[in-house]
Amino acid sequence: MKSTKRIAVIVGLLFLVSTLTFMIGSNLIRSFLIDVSQNKSPLFLGVLLEIICGVAVVGIGVLMFPILKLFKKRLALGYVIFRIIECTIIIVGGIYLLSLLEFMWKYEMIIFVFTALGGLIFSYLLYLSKLVPRYLSGLGIIGYLMLFLGVVLDMFGIFNINDGAGMLLYLPGGLFELFLPIWLFIKGFNLSVIASVNDRIKPSRHRVV
Repeated sequence: MKSTKRIAVIVGLLFLVSTLTFMIGSNLIRSFLIDVSQNKSPLFLGVLLEIICGVAVVGIGVLMFPILKLFKKRLALGYVIFRIIECTIIIVGGIYLLSLLEFMWKYEMIIFVFTALGGLIFSYLLYLSKLVPRYLSGLGIIGYLMLFLGVVLDMFGIFNINDGAGMLLYLPGGLFELFLPIWLFIKGFNLSVIASVNDRIKPSRHRVV
């Protein structure tokens, strides 16, 4: 149980790291691209911060897999895969940006697609398992669904989620990624549901043996 509490704290920390590093890194990159004649240090730092974000989200997926697989193993594995793809796109996009001093085609939108899909799986598994209160996991489902729909509309030129009212689509998911770490730091996961699942698994293992 102590290890599960430790995982909860680390996952909460990684959520904060991923959110902050991508936000700061993205702003540094955009400020450089406005005036490419300036020193490239902000660009390198921005790319580095985004890569740290990618590593952090993979860390979340890997740490959560042993817990989430107790409830839906295939979905838990899918969550890890989406996180790995997200990190890969960030790294490839960073290399592309440093090489050509421009964004890869629809770079951030492609990242957000996998962020949204992975986040939907994660939030659904949290809702299904009751590892955290359902109002919190429900906020995640709403937030990532809104992000996914917004990104799809943006990619087809119907809606701009990075301008004006469109930015409100980031709000529910952003609140989830803020409140979830706070909950994990203070309360951690619901250990009773994990213990309950483990108790159901153990007898079946004994019968197989």
